[in-house]
Amino acid sequence: MPNIIVKGVSIHYETGVSRPGHGKTVIFVHGATGSSARWANQLAALGKDHYTIALDLPGHGASGGRPCEQVFLYREWVKQTVDALGLKEIVLAGHSMGGAIVLDFALSYPSYLQGLMLVSTGARLRVDPARLESYSKGEYREEWARLSFSPADPHHLVERGVREALAVDPAVRYADFLACDRFDVTGQLNKISVPALVICGQDDVATPVKFSRYLAENVPRARLVLMDAAAHMVMLEQPDAVNAAIKDYLADL
Repeated sequence: MPNIIVKGVSIHYETGVSRPGHGKTVIFVHGATGSSARWANQLAALGKDHYTIALDLPGHGASGGRPCEQVFLYREWVKQTVDALGLKEIVLAGHSMGGAIVLDFALSYPSYLQGLMLVSTGARLRVDPARLESYSKGEYREEWARLSFSPADPHHLVERGVREALAVDPAVRYADFLACDRFDVTGQLNKISVPALVICGQDDVATPVKFSRYLAENVPRARLVLMDAAAHMVMLEQPDAVNAAIKDYLADL
């Protein structure tokens, strides 16, 4: 369970079994209220052939610090962590809010990147105002958590996701979704020059397929992969299919 000190804050990350310099360097960034655990299936499957890292953003998982209310602030944490680890020529993967962070990173620091993977995300991530107001009051409903999963998902997977969502610190939830609501890079996607893989579950209602289609149509070198029987947590719901798509993408870089 490695940690690195970044700007005086302990940032936790998980890795696959390979060491730096083996294959591609792939850094996974979780979404709102998440942690590096969201990427456990990818670290296990890809970590033998590539150097894989999954970060805990500040205030999340086992990292110290506080959550941010702007995507660009999270972007800077990722950049500072990458610098502290001495990494260059990376592939950045982001889920949901993590996808927003990855997009912002690509627009701000393109020289670092070999590629992007954008999972269940969009160029704009507006949050329903009534929902955001509830979050600001510390309110959260079990049925909202269930919307992240497909009706086809096994019961145990959904129930675990619900328990994890209900256990999130309300301050973290509000900060993350406020950051999402403020994010918008529509009109800038044509500036991204590296190859991008866009993945979305067909049943996603949080970041619907139309969001991913927009990314694929406006990022010049993007490919879109849609997953059946999956919703917003596609990398947990269909790990084998997601891993296969990622392996194919990395092989072509």
